[in-house]
Amino acid sequence: MKEKLQEELKVSKKILTVPNALSVFRIVLVPFIAVSCLRSSSYRGNITTALLVLVSGLTDFIDGYIARRFNSISELGKLLDPFADKLTQVALAVCLAVRVPKMVYLLSIFMFKELIMIGAGAFLLIKKNVTLDGAHWFGKVATFVFYAVMFAVIIIPCPSDAALWVLIGISAACTVFSFIMYIPVFFRLYNGAKTGKNAQTKPQ
Repeated sequence: MKEKLQEELKVSKKILTVPNALSVFRIVLVPFIAVSCLRSSSYRGNITTALLVLVSGLTDFIDGYIARRFNSISELGKLLDPFADKLTQVALAVCLAVRVPKMVYLLSIFMFKELIMIGAGAFLLIKKNVTLDGAHWFGKVATFVFYAVMFAVIIIPCPSDAALWVLIGISAACTVFSFIMYIPVFFRLYNGAKTGKNAQTKPQ
């Protein structure tokens, strides 16, 4: 009985962590970012949206740092953190595509990449019982550039078509590069599962 209580306490501590709380905070922040972005009709409104995005991005960095620095990594956190990231990115891209029609191209590329990766990840988990454990450096770079471009589009008043295409092109190129780099990673996981090797990859 005592051992069972200790095990339950250990599990609860793994759930009630600062990184997990920050991930939940980012999820709660998403509708506020979306509403602010869609309803903004002035530069002051754009600044408010940009600050919300900045807070979301900073908490993303902080929760990852705390999880690694203080060994607060949990199975729940491995689900919450990427879910909060993707939810924020999709919400931002959709809202900006509504406001700036040219952004629909970046949204399409981003959604294509994410849907393929989700499908590949689900296949590996269901068929091979392996997962991609953590983001690689190229995924992190693509995410950083994506947020930087979103931030720039929000905060720059009336950007020219040329500036918009440059920003979209930079983020799209990083997204495609990340997607291409992840292809051999998934193949290594698949082949590792076939040969019975440990197929999980470590965060870069």
